[in-house]
Amino acid sequence: MDKRETLDFVERQSELEERIIKTVEENVSKLSNAFVKDLLLGVAQDSKKHIALLKSLRRAIEGPTPFISEDERDKIAEGIRQHIELERQAVATYGELMEKSDNEQVKTIAAMIREDEIRHHRLLVELRKTVIEQETLTEEMIWDMFWRDAPWHGGPGG
Repeated sequence: MDKRETLDFVERQSELEERIIKTVEENVSKLSNAFVKDLLLGVAQDSKKHIALLKSLRRAIEGPTPFISEDERDKIAEGIRQHIELERQAVATYGELMEKSDNEQVKTIAAMIREDEIRHHRLLVELRKTVIEQETLTEEMIWDMFWRDAPWHGGPGG
């Protein structure tokens, strides 16, 4: 799939996600059952997230993503490290709720949330590995780019 085809795909998917949101919102307005209503609203929320991700994908396809400075990387990395730990805890606590509850609705919701937390955990680990580490522009990289092809490498006349 080339760039244009990918951008067209992103546009179509965004429109599809918008239709999903609209359909859910129309349907839940008629529901009195809070359990079913909240499950459907959760689906709509996921579609909103998908639209945000598709917008990010469009920006990445249309142009280069900016580098992250070392300072930004350090701040983001610490936040991601903390977030990874919190997600790990959430996976454990929702798993415990699933095991201990005798209510099927509680088990269903806990299982759904736990699966989301597992995906979040994996995403954050991957984000740390592929984006934060890969996109950081270090001072060493800047100097290397600056002097690598310079004919005199900083000395007068060579």
